Amino acid sequence: MISLLTKAADEIEVDKKQALRFMGCKQEIISEDFDELYNECLELYLASADLKAVVRKTDVSFQDGNKIKFDFGTIESESLKKNLRGCKSAYVFAATAGSEVDRQIKKLSVMSDGKAMILSCIASSGIECWCDFINDEMARNKVLRPRFSPGYGDVSLCVQKDIFDFLDVNRKLGMSLTEALMMVPVKSVTAIVGIVEENI
Repeated sequence: MISLLTKAADEIEVDKKQALRFMGCKQEIISEDFDELYNECLELYLASADLKAVVRKTDVSFQDGNKIKFDFGTIESESLKKNLRGCKSAYVFAATAGSEVDRQIKKLSVMSDGKAMILSCIASSGIECWCDFINDEMARNKVLRPRFSPGYGDVSLCVQKDIFDFLDVNRKLGMSLTEALMMVPVKSVTAIVGIVEENI
């Protein structure tokens, strides 16, 4: 069964320190003018973000070498195999901040590269905080492994195609893949989260 999750953007607090780190800034050295600009971009993010996600459980089994079998296919990866050690099942999820955020970043880039960069970093932190919330929801009465996304370690981005089909994200979330296997909307995440134990 596929579960659909939604939240208003202002219900998921953006981690300002993380957003500033994405910008290469430190909290203690930002000016009042910058802080005002940050808050302006934050308000724009909160007004444009449409937080949605789909989650589905899959069986996990280990085969010869570094092959891992899921309900959506087989992945060969040493790093993911280590991440999923001890797991017989996992959650697979896709999460997005929505297409309007992309549109606002593109619109700002025409007028101000600086503001576009700030909004982009805020949105990057926003989607990570949304994923953290999803993780917390999945972790109730369970012990989970850290989430692992295609493109990390030795997991190919080609895995995105199978995950997209498995979760039906095009229909449910309006997400798609470019020919280079990049996600649209850009502020989106897919991940595999191993389940170590349940009902503890």
